[in-house]
Amino acid sequence: MRRVAVTGLGQVSALGLGTKAFFDGLAGGRCAISAISRFNPQGLEVSLAGEIPGCQEFKTSLAERHDGLLGLGAKQLFELFSRDHKIAFALAAADEAMEQAGIDSLDSQSLLHLGTSLETFSFDNLIDTSLAADFQSLDRIMVHPSLRQPLDKALRLIEGAYGRAGLALTNCSACAAGLQALGQAFRAIREGRFDLAVAGAFDSMITPLGIGGFQLLGALATGMPMDGRSLCRPFDTYRQGLVLGEGAAVMVLEPLEKALGNGRKMYGEILGYGASLDAYSLSAPDLNGQGAARAMSAALDDAGLAPGDIDHLNAHGTGTILNDPVEASAIRKVFAGHWEKMPVTAVKSMIGHAVAAAGALEAASCLMTLEAGLIPPNVGLKDVASGCELDHVVGAARRFDGRLIMTNSFGFGGQNAVLILGKLGQAERDLNGLS
Repeated sequence: MRRVAVTGLGQVSALGLGTKAFFDGLAGGRCAISAISRFNPQGLEVSLAGEIPGCQEFKTSLAERHDGLLGLGAKQLFELFSRDHKIAFALAAADEAMEQAGIDSLDSQSLLHLGTSLETFSFDNLIDTSLAADFQSLDRIMVHPSLRQPLDKALRLIEGAYGRAGLALTNCSACAAGLQALGQAFRAIREGRFDLAVAGAFDSMITPLGIGGFQLLGALATGMPMDGRSLCRPFDTYRQGLVLGEGAAVMVLEPLEKALGNGRKMYGEILGYGASLDAYSLSAPDLNGQGAARAMSAALDDAGLAPGDIDHLNAHGTGTILNDPVEASAIRKVFAGHWEKMPVTAVKSMIGHAVAAAGALEAASCLMTLEAGLIPPNVGLKDVASGCELDHVVGAARRFDGRLIMTNSFGFGGQNAVLILGKLGQAERDLNGLS
């Protein structure tokens, strides 16, 4: 089977636009969670989130850059992006990833696989009396173009910009969607089914409906930050819940030999993927952590590695009362005898929980950690909660000279996904000009 390299990265997050802004912010321990500005959160218990900065200007610039895409003018594209912000995030991240990889088109040997969560509905338009005649039934409402953005719209825009892929997939599996899309793309390249994959995830639930839904589940942190730290506090005694973020991360995956032959820059390689579905509850994790442990063990087996080979772990780390001790327990179980010296971080403390996009953003952070030799800190953690004991990276970034990183994503419904990323060997680094 073929080795799989990552040759392009693109990110949009609350820390800014692009790979450099993303990792500079993470490595600098900058918390990008702030007051919601996109709408008035009055009436909700939550007023903070990890919003994309300068979103209006970003959408305008992106629309102008893609003027004429799918026959839409810049103004029409801007309106499309405004009806569903996450579509713009996906296109911008794909643009950066494709540019970094030096690839300008997709073809029949290409796979396009992105994860996301829910369709966006613009209920504001329901009160537009000029449209009242169209809204005579629930069926008409659910398909009306002024209200609904189908989940494959981002794929259609990316294919409009770069050509038709041999296979285009949208993966909808809550918080595990990003890593599942990357994991499936990795296997497709490794097994020789495709020669190129553009994969990742995009999402935004920073809307009244999205925040209200999470609030009803009791999953969100409320109030304001304490002692100047992040409101999102994974593994902390005083954690309250998750804080919503948004964004996108897209990667270009290629066979390593092909990437070397084409002189591509490579951020690293994907070595293993594991997934499980414990179906314990719609919204709560399996309190025994069996599903999470099974996914981590499966990723190790897939990569042909032992637990002691992993040098660093990026935790799912949501800051919720139930998830954190369950995940910590599963990590200690899988990495028995090793977890005390395996540094763990949780970057949601800085960018919030981007739901379907979270795993892809965190996998991108891991690749940047391999390149920069820095592990971002968990900026929300000061007092480790009972049951959450791990080698946490806190305060400031920690130097890293390891080679292998595991990253976790555990979603609603017991959907668990784990990816193992590796630094290139010295021979490949020499050929790749990275030494």
